[in-house]
Amino acid sequence: MEKSNYKLPLQLSAFQNDEDGQLERCTILESIDQNLDLLLTTCPGEHVFNKKFGSRIWEMDFERVFSQSKWEEKFSGFVLESVRENEKRLSDVTVQVKIREVVKEDLSSNSVAIRKRVDIHIFGLLTEVNQKCGFTYAMYLGPLSKN
Repeated sequence: MEKSNYKLPLQLSAFQNDEDGQLERCTILESIDQNLDLLLTTCPGEHVFNKKFGSRIWEMDFERVFSQSKWEEKFSGFVLESVRENEKRLSDVTVQVKIREVVKEDLSSNSVAIRKRVDIHIFGLLTEVNQKCGFTYAMYLGPLSKN
C-alpha cells in the first residue's frame, strides 16, 4: 500500500534535520488506526478546531455497571456513532465490545485497585479499495479502589 498519509505524531523537527525536509508518512490503514485511536481517547469538546470530534464513551468512565450487556451495548453505540461521524474512509462499520474487571493488588500500600478493561473491535470496509479491515484497542476505565 502506498504511504500517502502523514504519520502521527507529527515530527516537525524533520523540516530542520532531514535532508529532504519531509514529514514521515504511513499507509491508509495505519492512518485510520491512528485516527481511531485518537478518536477513542478524545472527549467531545477537547479538540479545538472540531468540538464534535471524540467519543462519548468518556461519559461512562466512572459509571457503575449494573448490566454488563446493556453497558457494552451503550458503549458500542457511542463508538459506532463516533466512527461513522469522524472516519469517512470506512463504511459498513460494526463494533464489538467486551468488558472485564482487572484487579491489581499493591502489597506495599495494602490496597486493591479494580479497573474496567474494555476490549474494542472495530470492523469496516475500506471505501477506497473495497477491502475489509479491522482494528483492536484495549482501554482501562474507571479506577475503583478499596483498602
